[in-house]
Parts: sequence; C-alpha cells; structure tokens
Amino acid sequence: MDQKITIARPAAEVFDYLADHRHLRHWLPHLRREEGPLPEGGLKADRSALSLVWSFAPAGRWQITGEGSISTLCLHLDTEFAQAVDPTEDENPHAAALHGAEAALQSLKSHIEQAEGGDPDLRMPPASQRSFGQSPN
Repeated sequence: MDQKITIARPAAEVFDYLADHRHLRHWLPHLRREEGPLPEGGLKADRSALSLVWSFAPAGRWQITGEGSISTLCLHLDTEFAQAVDPTEDENPHAAALHGAEAALQSLKSHIEQAEGGDPDLRMPPASQRSFGQSPN
C-alpha cells in the first residue's frame, strides 16, 4: 500500500522528525493508545536517501522528497491489511490499513507543521480576540 501527503516544511526537517525515535507515537496509530514502551530497534534511517525503513509491524518505509520549504512524504506499507484502528468500528482489514495510513500521515503533517487542531494531541494556540469581534488593546 502506498499513500502520500504534502508537508509545508523542508525535506531535511521532515526526515529529522521521523528519524527521532521519540516521535514514533505520532505516526504509529496503535502506539498512540498504548502506554507500553516504544520499539527499541527496527528503524533504519538513511539521511542521504531521505528514507526510513522499519521492520516492526506493520513493516514499511517513509520516503521524503521536496524542494525548498515543501516536502512530499510517501508511506509504503508492506501489507494492505491491518487490525481495525478503532475496535468498536466494523472495518475490514483493507479498510483498516487505509484508515491507519491516513491517520499516520495526517498526524505527522499536523505535528511537523504545528497545525492548529489537526491532531488531538496538539494544543491549539489562543484565538485572536479579533475573531470574536473585539479589537485587541
């Protein structure tokens, strides 16, 4: 399975974020709900190719391309099947894999771009008073 998303950050910055082991929870949806330890190994980063490969389930690869301040982040999963992201939903394994990949891409985009409200784990910055019809003083 292959999915991709555009991120408004330079490719090297996207790579550095993905290569940082502390950020695994932002792109592995099943780890977002688990309090257990992060995988210790299985993540191989290649800075010259701007790619990361991992062997823990579901195994796959990130490939980053881009010029200037815009990058394309491509996700390749070695499987098209996964367990349902939300066990209360009735998802077939293919739909679960698609949903999980889309969730991972959206989560990464919002974390790397520091987008407002794109990810439930990010705090939204305070709204401008002007948006409520008041003049800032």
